[in-house]
Amino acid sequence: MLGGFELYYPVIMSFVWIIGSIFFNMCEKQFVKKRTHKVNDGPSVEIFMSCYNEEEMLPSSIESLEKIEYQNYKIILIDDKSTDNTLKVMKKLAKKYPNIKIKAQKENMGKAMALNCALKESKADYILCVDADTEFEKDSLSYLVASIDADEKIAAVTGRPIVKNTNTLIGKLQFLEYIMNIDMIKRAQSFFLGHILTVSGVLTLFRRSALIDVNGWSTEAMTEDIDVTWKLYDNGYYCTYQPRALCKIYVPGTIKGFVRQRVRWGRGGLEVLKKHLKKIMSLSFGQKLLAIDMCCSYLWVFAVSFAIAKLFFEFIYMKNLRINLGALVLYYVVTLLFYWYSKFINFKVEYINYRHYWLYLPFFFYAYWLNNIVVVFSSFYHLFDAVKYAAWGASDRGNSK
Repeated sequence: MLGGFELYYPVIMSFVWIIGSIFFNMCEKQFVKKRTHKVNDGPSVEIFMSCYNEEEMLPSSIESLEKIEYQNYKIILIDDKSTDNTLKVMKKLAKKYPNIKIKAQKENMGKAMALNCALKESKADYILCVDADTEFEKDSLSYLVASIDADEKIAAVTGRPIVKNTNTLIGKLQFLEYIMNIDMIKRAQSFFLGHILTVSGVLTLFRRSALIDVNGWSTEAMTEDIDVTWKLYDNGYYCTYQPRALCKIYVPGTIKGFVRQRVRWGRGGLEVLKKHLKKIMSLSFGQKLLAIDMCCSYLWVFAVSFAIAKLFFEFIYMKNLRINLGALVLYYVVTLLFYWYSKFINFKVEYINYRHYWLYLPFFFYAYWLNNIVVVFSSFYHLFDAVKYAAWGASDRGNSK
């Protein structure tokens, strides 16, 4: 029967995330009041978009970037030796928009290497890293610049992705995950710790000088965004979250694509944890708490997996099935609380359409934690695969047309 740590840890952490996001929202409102105008013409920004086989998605993404309100920016398109017509599409876009510059890699060596090559030539104050399958809200960059300008120790500010392709069940479940768990965990981490576990590779504004200090992105890291976040922490910087900076993304539309993506994320997190546990005593207070939270999450997965295996064993060999219905009801209530609080804090955000997604919460309740179990075990299995350059994977964006 489920009980003890495997039951109470996620319930307690859920309330921590909700409480943290409440206080984050209060502080963020004061921040917006002090900076009553969003920065539209401030420090120079270069937008890095590293691409591999993105001929279909690239035009719509660039169209949205060209509509943003911020004025002082240029777009750097980096083709990482694509095998389709990505480079041709880039050249057409460069003829249409004078603020676009193209860099063509001679060899495919992965996203991190492509970004580093562009970083070496950059003279901008800030670097905005974005993905080619993303559509950006027009004021997203303005909010990010206003946030990073608030403190010189802030090395990166990450924005908030909203799932666009919700035509399938797995797309709807990921929509719920992004507006509930991912959003509120980042809010709570920002308030309680001053750190977030990772910036988002899809929309993050970096201080260029900070990136130079940490020698850019690690080419061998499976998830360059998680790795660079902790490299910045190791050098005394902070990374934070700005939920008003919005963008829409395509997420995997199949279970296979989803699991492949999450295993890669999970392995990236384990790589960072493995590296930093060796020097745990020298970490900052916020880093230590993040590392402890990661360890507790992994312990929870192993504990709940053992409890589930025990249930099956008792049912098969002892014909005894003991399920704590009260525990399941309690956790489902917490999931409902997550949803309704998310809807409350976003009721003025037209960019987010909740529709009738609350009907899918029962599926989300089970699928989210099942996914965590599968991902953690798979990530531990693949952790010791050595790579020199983290390669691009095949993109699964569901029905993106």
